[in-house]
Amino acid sequence: MQTIKSFCHEKIYLTVLLCSFFFFSNPGQSKKVNQLKKAIICLTYDDGLESQLTTVIPQLNAVGLKATFFLNSIQGSSQSVTIGQTPEAVLGWTNAARMGHELSNHTLFHACPEKIGWDKTVAIENYTVDRMISEIKTESAILALLDPGRTKRSFAFPCNNFMINDTDYISIIKKQELISYARGGGDSSSIITDFKKLNSTKVPSWHVWTGTTLNELIAFAEKVKKAGGMGVYQFHGVDGQVFQITSGTHKAFLAYLKKEEADYWVTTFSEAMDFVTKQ
Repeated sequence: MQTIKSFCHEKIYLTVLLCSFFFFSNPGQSKKVNQLKKAIICLTYDDGLESQLTTVIPQLNAVGLKATFFLNSIQGSSQSVTIGQTPEAVLGWTNAARMGHELSNHTLFHACPEKIGWDKTVAIENYTVDRMISEIKTESAILALLDPGRTKRSFAFPCNNFMINDTDYISIIKKQELISYARGGGDSSSIITDFKKLNSTKVPSWHVWTGTTLNELIAFAEKVKKAGGMGVYQFHGVDGQVFQITSGTHKAFLAYLKKEEADYWVTTFSEAMDFVTKQ
């Protein structure tokens, strides 16, 4: 299948850009839904940032949209927490999973190149493949405690980097069945239209940078719709922390997607990839 458009033309024999999607309402309960859409949109958020718990998830829930969160290690319960009380981050991510959001693997310590400012302790230049595998396994164990209902985990490369020295480690962790799909990086031109040639372990996404406007976010979605394809947003902070956009911009963008839900299938990364790979 090269595009949603071509798939629909072959299977449904319509002259307009329409397609029937079958997906799950949540990981534990299957529900077959027939919806006519023109494009797939995936909202993904990296690093398990506090602003995602305090701002992003409430805004998503308010309009009934689901997203994927690629998490690193979670702050423990020894700081500013009443004894016997569940840590806010643990409670927040557990509740997010219960509400249908996808919790996915982003390694334990988020190793990135030293040349962009990473400390030697967690710089990718000082990593081995075995250390990376150990981190992924550990993070998966944490995610299993937060979200026991999900058996398969998708993955996102820290800093969109898939090389350890001269080794592309994705094939190794895929072979060991540590991950199902993997999201990479990209820019505002990273629209997926040729699903037949799509590498499910290096799915491109748009890394949304600090100060991105509502018009720019909408323009990307509309380009995806025009192409009859799939677009993956890679967000980080909202109203704080890294690569941040404002909460007003984020809220308005979600409102746009909800208003235009006749055209967009907004779903989690793994659900979208399950659909795409099975076609």
